[in-house]
Amino acid sequence: MYPPMHFQENDIKRLKALVRQFPLASILMPNSQSDLNTICQVPVLYEPSRNIFMAHVAKNNPLTHCDKHSVKLLFNGDNCYLSPSYSNNKTLPSWLYASVQITAKVVIIKSDIEKEKIMNQLTTHFEQPFKPMWNINDMPIRSRQVMYQQLSFIEFTPTHWSGNFKLSQNKSPDIRALIKQSLELANKHSIAQLF
Repeated sequence: MYPPMHFQENDIKRLKALVRQFPLASILMPNSQSDLNTICQVPVLYEPSRNIFMAHVAKNNPLTHCDKHSVKLLFNGDNCYLSPSYSNNKTLPSWLYASVQITAKVVIIKSDIEKEKIMNQLTTHFEQPFKPMWNINDMPIRSRQVMYQQLSFIEFTPTHWSGNFKLSQNKSPDIRALIKQSLELANKHSIAQLF
C-alpha cells in the first residue's frame, strides 16, 4: 500500500488546515495528446460553507476545457531534509513533508455576477495581510470588465480528500519528540507544528 498507512492522513481538519496555509494548488488535468497529465499551478480559496474551491485563470489555460470533468488538486506544505542529527543519530537521512490530494469536479462560471463575487472573495482573502488592503472596487468598472474578458472563473467541488503526511510516524514517541525539538530549534516551525 502506498503511501504506507502510518503516513496516510485522514483527519479532514488537518487536511483543510494545510490547504488554507498553502493555497497554491498544482492541478493535474487529462491530456488528450498523451497518457501524461497537463499541470498548472493556481492559487485557490476553499469556502467551507459551500464545500467548494474557487479560482480564476487566464482564458487560454487548459483548465478552461475541463468543465464538468474531474481533476486532481495537489497542495504541498513545507518540507525539509531530516538529518540523523535531529534524533541523536537514531534515524536515517530522510525527507519530511505533508501534502493533500483532492479529486474535484470543475465548473466554469458563466455569470458575471458570480465572477464579480469570486473576484471579491479572492482579493479580500489574499489581501488580508496588507495594510491598506487593495479592493477590487478601486479599479474602474470598465477596466474590471476588460480584465474579466481575459479570465475564466472556476469552482471546484471536492469529491475525495486524502493526505500524505510523512512526519516520522513510524518512529517511537521519544524519537519523534527529539525530531520535533530539533525542527523548532532550526526554525522549521510549520513542519514541527504537524508533529
